[in-house]
Amino acid sequence: MASIPFTLAALATSAVPGLVVFGVRENLDDESYASAIVTCTDGELLVRVPRTQAAEVQQSAELLGLAALGDGPRSRLPFDVPRTLGVTRAGETRAVVVTTVEGASFAAEDLADDAILLRPIAEAIAAIHELPLSVAQQGGLPVRSAQDLRLRATRLIDRASATRLLPETVLQRWEQTVEHAELWDFSPVMVHGSLDAHQLRVDEDRITAVLGWSELSLGDPASDLAWLLAAGSDVLDAVLARYAKLRNTGSLQHLRTRAALSHELEVARWLLHGVETHDQSVVDDAVSMLDRMVGFTGPLGREIAASSPSAPLDESGVSALLAETPDVVDQLSDTAAYEALDEDRMFGVDTDFVEPLRTPSDPEPDPAHPLEEDDATDADREQDPTTGAVPRTDASEQPTEPIDPADLPAPHESDEPDTPPARR
Repeated sequence: MASIPFTLAALATSAVPGLVVFGVRENLDDESYASAIVTCTDGELLVRVPRTQAAEVQQSAELLGLAALGDGPRSRLPFDVPRTLGVTRAGETRAVVVTTVEGASFAAEDLADDAILLRPIAEAIAAIHELPLSVAQQGGLPVRSAQDLRLRATRLIDRASATRLLPETVLQRWEQTVEHAELWDFSPVMVHGSLDAHQLRVDEDRITAVLGWSELSLGDPASDLAWLLAAGSDVLDAVLARYAKLRNTGSLQHLRTRAALSHELEVARWLLHGVETHDQSVVDDAVSMLDRMVGFTGPLGREIAASSPSAPLDESGVSALLAETPDVVDQLSDTAAYEALDEDRMFGVDTDFVEPLRTPSDPEPDPAHPLEEDDATDADREQDPTTGAVPRTDASEQPTEPIDPADLPAPHESDEPDTPPARR
């Protein structure tokens, strides 16, 4: 294992022409990747190789998102965003080299409703939401209408309901929320899509950088605000008040309600994760959280004609519940297909470096047979008549010698976590 950082450093020099590496150290931030920090003339760079197919899919999405954020969109953002410097083959997958960013991480639970950091957070989120819609339309990113997003929420609720483990009052509240048409009367904007405290970097009282652009898309602004409920409803309200001064939000209460629903639906995703992986401990954990939600109408109560026969939890109880809701991205299950990284983003646009991981038992492609639709090359794809997006090719393609797979770390025995994943 000691040779892994040096192997990654060699991959970095292959991916970035002219790169001179002075030092390298292993990076253990994410077990899904073999990762290292390399020191070069201009500072430090991050090189990562996916260990699992789920990580490769996520990396593909992030490459697409970062590519869509060209110099124009980046100039509109009051924080730094990593840049992709190079890509090269690494065994059956690939290594990606990106710039590093400055700043420290923090936990959402550390925020208070009078924290100085709340204004920079509101400004950062508002800046993302003010990006031109063309970033998604021309970048090959998912473009969804308000009704598309409503349908996705409905589909998730239906699938969770099919487990027969949802309390009836919780199911009714969720169903009544998605059926309330006025809540879904909004204009989609550019959204980060997986924003939470883990993706933000801070320096004293400012946001220095935002990471994790794998779910950049045209979507619901509430999805980038839901994570603030981990710090309590007062913190969300304080950020919303600052956010509303920066951009036209429409109905602020409707925005808050959809944020609350988005956060609660994380429990549904956690339940489905446990059911689909046959992990009874995860199922029991999700059911316990759902049981605590029985009788709570929360911010949805004033928006829909619904009430509960049970006494609702008070605000402190609600905040505690939302804070313990796991943030799940189950990318290899059906949950991933609908709620995590989208198939239309992962496989709707091909590049030369995006390939599925192969196992020894996988058959080799038959050149005698025509490509299936999902395997079409960029040259075969027409301009999308709905979004106007044209799939891009990798302008920085570099022919390099494949790296011996024996030099890379073996994948984990299972792509699925045995314990609730930490917040991204």
